[in-house]
Amino acid sequence: MEHFIETIGRNMFAIFGVMALVGALLMIASRSAIHSVLGFLFAMLSIAGCFLSLEAEFLGMAQILVYAGGIVVLFLFVVMLVEMSKKKEGEVFQLQSRYAVVAVAVGAALFLTVFRKAIFGVASPEALVLRPELARGLDVAHQNAQAVSRGLFADYLLPFEILSVILLVALVGAVVLAKTERV
Repeated sequence: MEHFIETIGRNMFAIFGVMALVGALLMIASRSAIHSVLGFLFAMLSIAGCFLSLEAEFLGMAQILVYAGGIVVLFLFVVMLVEMSKKKEGEVFQLQSRYAVVAVAVGAALFLTVFRKAIFGVASPEALVLRPELARGLDVAHQNAQAVSRGLFADYLLPFEILSVILLVALVGAVVLAKTERV
């Protein structure tokens, strides 16, 4: 029975993974900004499905709340604020697609050959490894959300705050781009 459940989980992960790739391709290939945001939403929901199939409930729900909820709404506001119908800007964006494909291919090849082992290293035998003082009184296997929050706000607080600053800069940049010049 346990083998059957593991096989179903692996198959669901593969299905959600393929759905995420389809959503990402729709996001990249779409000529409409709204359709691109909807492709992004589909990809983010599929990634949440991947997390849920791996029994990482906290990450799955965080994916839905943060990305599918907050970031997609932010992108929709940006799309509505920034007028994308100007002919001059449209031509610039159409020319960039060739360069973007080359950049993604080079980046993926570089990541797969050089950085993958340096960044990820050898997989841990446990799902989440916390320092002993952080893991005191916590069953990591059954208290997943508490373990992730302890690790996030203890060891990874600086990257978490840097990410929030980057999102704030993106929001301010969208407002600046959307602002019409007054003479």
